[in-house]
Amino acid sequence: MDMKTVWKRMLAVLLCTFLMVSALSVSAFAISAKPYKGIQYKKYTYLGDSIPFGYGLVSQEESSDPFSVGNRVKGSYTDLVGDVLQTNSKKTVVQPAASSGSRVCDYRILFERGLGYQDPYDRENDWYGMRKPERTVRLRAMGPEVVKWLSDSDLVTFQCGLNDITACLINAAYATGVIDLDKLQSLDGLQDVINYLAFAFGNLKNDPVIIDNFLTVFAKEVAELRKNIRVVMKELTEIAPEDADILVVGYHKAVQGIRVIPGTDRSFLFDVVDEVLMSFNSYYKTVSKQYGNVYFVDAPDADVVYPKGTTVFEWLSDTSFILMGVHPSAKGHQYIAKQVLKKLKEINA
Repeated sequence: MDMKTVWKRMLAVLLCTFLMVSALSVSAFAISAKPYKGIQYKKYTYLGDSIPFGYGLVSQEESSDPFSVGNRVKGSYTDLVGDVLQTNSKKTVVQPAASSGSRVCDYRILFERGLGYQDPYDRENDWYGMRKPERTVRLRAMGPEVVKWLSDSDLVTFQCGLNDITACLINAAYATGVIDLDKLQSLDGLQDVINYLAFAFGNLKNDPVIIDNFLTVFAKEVAELRKNIRVVMKELTEIAPEDADILVVGYHKAVQGIRVIPGTDRSFLFDVVDEVLMSFNSYYKTVSKQYGNVYFVDAPDADVVYPKGTTVFEWLSDTSFILMGVHPSAKGHQYIAKQVLKKLKEINA
């Protein structure tokens, strides 16, 4: 493997760590139900990570709650979709089953426990998953209840996987000795974490053996993630009624259009981020096509929430830009909600 290829892969892996940026509160937007008055569902259940949960739209304390299933956050795209559905029919029930920090593997474990599998799937050597065991354990224990919610839902949305990518990185780095977890856990600020990870991964170029070992383990982690996606989609279609509509929501292009230095092209680093995210969406879209009642909702372009050419310095210093680095702003949630409603309108035409 030539060094250019190695560094391209390493940069893609390293950038996954930036998917753990925090967010602050912002105001919500409403959506008129009038264009979507023909869309009616009896029960809407949504699953996924911090984005469908609505991280950043409530206080930092509420956003960081170790367990968020059952909490409907005002202004999140899932809440906005729910508002439209409940305007169309007062009898519509909206069931929040998204949880900040959740992964595809969590939902596979949750589903299989809820279905009463004799030998449900589990993860071994999963440092990332147990970094906050109170959240992980409680989410996975929700199996019977969430399966019950899904079993009589005629609409389901699912958006999950970015935490899995980060977990692939952390688990592989831990397994191959690239990072010292005790050191990482002792760091307080985000910048200190980024500096440490940059230093740790930067030293890899001096040891081709460690590079090879790391990439081998990381590839295995990604292969397991892809398998979990396939299994979860299959189990989801088996749990929900045959006539239910299931929407898989793609991730937004988090860094599209951002420039590192004013007046210059984006750096190679940011190009890699776009490539990773779009590859992830493409895989979800491919898996979704295998089922007659599963539909993929395209992610929004980043320029719907911040201007093209925004510099990385502006992005890091402005709350709304930080939100769009990972977690959509209120305007971003409104855009995604309209994308979901547009798809529902097509389905119900």
